[in-house]
Amino acid sequence: MWSAGLTDCFTHSFAADEVRSPKPAPELYLTACEALGTTPQRSVAFEDSATGIASARAAGLYVAVIPSLPGADLDHDWLGTSLAEPELRDWARKLGDGTVR
Repeated sequence: MWSAGLTDCFTHSFAADEVRSPKPAPELYLTACEALGTTPQRSVAFEDSATGIASARAAGLYVAVIPSLPGADLDHDWLGTSLAEPELRDWARKLGDGTVR
């Protein structure tokens, strides 16, 4: 996150070496939800790979995907090419008000 200039965007971060069972196990996402004081059912994972998506799904999170490889067919609730897409905010807003399942 540091090299991408994103450290100021997140209050918490967790890495595979901070949990007993890394992805595709759900522990990383469950740890993050607990630290944030929320439930997986009210959380979104931002992923780019099948392994990460499997982890998020096993934990019970919604999944927003920006594929790291073009043409990849990945399970998702929202699919885009950039986290800056306005459609992502619209989708997240609908999650928040309960109009998307």
